[in-house]
Amino acid sequence: MAQKAVEAADTVRGSKHGTLAIYLIAFVTGAIVMSFEMLGSRYLNPYFGSGIYTWASLISTVLASLTVGYFIGGWLADRMPSAPVLGVTILIGSVYVIALPLFAQEMLEVVLDGIDDVKLGSLVAAMAILFFPVTFLGMYSPFAIRLLIRSAETSGTVSGTVYGISTVGSIVGTLGTTFYLLPSMGSRALTLLLGGAGLLAGLALIALPLRRRAPAVLLAAAMLALGCLPGAQAQTSELLDEAARAALLKRSDGRIARIETEYNDIFITKRRHELTMSFQLKGFDYTESVTNLRDPDDLPVHYTRSMTTAIVYPAEPKAILMIGLGGGSISTYLGRAMPDVIIDTVEIDPGVIAAARQYFGLRDSKRVRYVAGDGRVFIRRSARKYDVILVDAFHGGYIPFHLLTKEFYTLLKDRLSPGGVVAFNVHDGTKLYVSTVKTLQAVFPDVHLYPSGEGEVIAVVTGEPAPDPDTLASRAAALQQRHNFRYPLPQLIAKRAPHPALDQAELLTDDFAPVDLYNALRETRGRKK
Repeated sequence: MAQKAVEAADTVRGSKHGTLAIYLIAFVTGAIVMSFEMLGSRYLNPYFGSGIYTWASLISTVLASLTVGYFIGGWLADRMPSAPVLGVTILIGSVYVIALPLFAQEMLEVVLDGIDDVKLGSLVAAMAILFFPVTFLGMYSPFAIRLLIRSAETSGTVSGTVYGISTVGSIVGTLGTTFYLLPSMGSRALTLLLGGAGLLAGLALIALPLRRRAPAVLLAAAMLALGCLPGAQAQTSELLDEAARAALLKRSDGRIARIETEYNDIFITKRRHELTMSFQLKGFDYTESVTNLRDPDDLPVHYTRSMTTAIVYPAEPKAILMIGLGGGSISTYLGRAMPDVIIDTVEIDPGVIAAARQYFGLRDSKRVRYVAGDGRVFIRRSARKYDVILVDAFHGGYIPFHLLTKEFYTLLKDRLSPGGVVAFNVHDGTKLYVSTVKTLQAVFPDVHLYPSGEGEVIAVVTGEPAPDPDTLASRAAALQQRHNFRYPLPQLIAKRAPHPALDQAELLTDDFAPVDLYNALRETRGRKK
């Protein structure tokens, strides 16, 4: 056994490719460790905050893990100086990283419930997240030095090179994660990316002594690592035609297209990097959707950000229905951030769907689909239950009357899963607004209002009594940590507005819903002119 280990070490020493691989993987492991430390803040912040105690716990845990890893790695290298053995240590740490999203939330909640002291709690949580994988990754440097040293005369150079390259990797991992990776992908996808990189590195080390079979092993490793990134793939290519958006970005500003349909007169307009879909009705232009061609996760229109508050209410949102499409900014935002959620979007105008696909780059997929049809008819014919229903259907400046009545709201309530929620985009400041709130209260047990700051209010209603504020805050933090939404959910749900006075409100029904008239009557009580 010892003889075989020595032969494996000699294989690395005698091979330029083996030596280069050892140094390259030193860079990779250094980058993974520091990237994982930065990522650790995303796991801990929703539970223990982002203050000095959290960062002290993260830094101390990484240092403690590396200390233990250095000792164990050096001890093991003296007894089994083999590249495959080193590869196995990296694989063990990487498998833990890949599995982390499966149990991190439950583990952190146990720590939070069991330890009241934020200092001790953050330290225990950091140890639970980081200690095991970083210890195994920390074994790399002393082990790599043992594999590379040929004589005592070169030991200093080899040691300095390994630790120097690893430190450069740590710098790249820190800056790359903070400046690029965290802003561009969710914490789950980044966790899988780091674990996949570790798997690839570990399998590469195992393949070093195999020589002729090494290319096949490395190819299998690459395929395995890529297979571990479903979340990242879903965010980048599944839902959007990036080539179509890039081509539009190169076009000159101004009107791109005018499309006449049986329902709308649609205008597509480009202003720098923003693409707008608007409808012209009775001489007025109504903006329906705005997208950032450079950044598909940007929501330039404020009310669309507030619409996302709805996903906080269900315990585990898995199926979403969207009534009204426009340019698809909301469905795309949620679909990219939540790669496991199914989204059905119903739009009455097939021309809007065609324009969204052609100009805004929307793509149908197995989990996100666009259906032409009336939203109320779709719900009546479909027996499917949804965790979240988002209603953002406007014809010009108002919502069609049959989507504002007690009967429609009752139908929506029947299509909610247990704990499900509906969110409506309604204009503030009119008799129609207060009448809408009154009608919602007649059907749903709880009505929460979230102002967008631009004249719209998002009314979030629940099929069952709404969760208490602490539960909502906890769910918002957990979802934010899991999916890394561009617009943080904890901040959005903190902006709830009081209910308006309803003394002038009327109950809207299929029999009585004067939407056009009520939309024109301004509600001046309590408002600044």
